[in-house]
Amino acid sequence: MRASILFWSTASGVILGIFCDATLVGVALLLSAVFPAAANRLHHRWFVALSTALLLAVPVVLAVLGYLEGELKAM
Repeated sequence: MRASILFWSTASGVILGIFCDATLVGVALLLSAVFPAAANRLHHRWFVALSTALLLAVPVVLAVLGYLEGELKAM
């Protein structure tokens, strides 16, 4: 029982992180359509690397938070 609580809490954190990533990508696309001049400045290598790291970190952080939530539920 405890393992399933931890698993599903962690999985829900990952899913929430994927939804947050999709929202961030959508906002970036909308901003690039509204401000086309700003989109040209966002194609630098450091910005792409930082954005990729952020998009990978969001689901991981939310998975850890989901796991911690599962730990509290399982007590």
